[in-house]
Amino acid sequence: MNISEKMKQDWDERAQHHARFWIATENYQTEEVFEQSGRATAQALIESLTDLHRPSWNVLDIGCGIGRVLKPLAKHFHTLAGIDVSSTMIAQSKTWLADHPNITTSENSGVDLREFKNESFNLVYSYVAFQHMPRTVFDQYLREINRVLSPEGYLALQLPIGPYFDVPIEDTIGIRSYTFQEIEQKLRNNGLAFLDDSRIHHNNSININQPFDHRFHIIKKIKTVKPAPKVQWVQLERPQHTSALDMHLYETYADNCAKMGNPHEGIQTLQDLVQRNPKHLSGWLRLAALLLEDGQVQQAVTTLEELTALHPRYQEGKVTLQQLLARHQRESSTSQEEKKQFSC
Repeated sequence: MNISEKMKQDWDERAQHHARFWIATENYQTEEVFEQSGRATAQALIESLTDLHRPSWNVLDIGCGIGRVLKPLAKHFHTLAGIDVSSTMIAQSKTWLADHPNITTSENSGVDLREFKNESFNLVYSYVAFQHMPRTVFDQYLREINRVLSPEGYLALQLPIGPYFDVPIEDTIGIRSYTFQEIEQKLRNNGLAFLDDSRIHHNNSININQPFDHRFHIIKKIKTVKPAPKVQWVQLERPQHTSALDMHLYETYADNCAKMGNPHEGIQTLQDLVQRNPKHLSGWLRLAALLLEDGQVQQAVTTLEELTALHPRYQEGKVTLQQLLARHQRESSTSQEEKKQFSC
């Protein structure tokens, strides 16, 4: 399995689980909330472009998901194309964007723009997509963006710029952060440059978790560079690697389900999670806790027994099981005593 195949596998799984959640983890609860978040991002893009924006432009969205941002941009541009590595996301985009004939979406390799001709677009943009991609994939995309941009074209890029941070290449959702010097060099190597780097340079030391990192940076094509050579992506050494952020977000979704009065969906999410990744210990404990909250005591006991059987050295699992068994025994004894008193 190479990185393209890994990204397809992981993002298809996320999209099949709950596409809106994995696109906008804080604004997924209803279609209305999700759609409003798309309008806010689209407005931020238009404002970032200021007087550069032209309604006649042809536009490309890299990592479009189901079309959250494409939809509100439809009225601002002539044509829009969206690509995503996940076929499941693209399938759902057809429904989400059905009323917008000037938007087309398609599945791509996740590592290039081979389906588009040279100088096809006036604007390419990407929002919360490149930050999840390995640096080598991002490099390839920059070269491809140069190729598909018109001579006076622009790139609107969202990317955490601040302290350097990286995660393993197999991690398809962990967030990478770039220093200003690093991203500036990458752009220059690919015939691109910040339109105004003063604002970025002055904020170079900000924390990567700050909202600044969700702003668009406007980048201009300054020269045409040679097309990117065809890359043969090597086989991953750890194709089954799972991201800590991935596991955390699945747990977050399950907790949100419980808070919104739908514990059964949360339980199912955690059951699927620990089945795919039995080594995710906190997932097991959270599953047992949700089962308890839902009144499924025996199922919680069974879950913890399975956990301790798989991980006999995991002390927290053993302690939690012993506490649950003791509690269950006390409650059973109390219930039996109450039944005796009632029968008398």
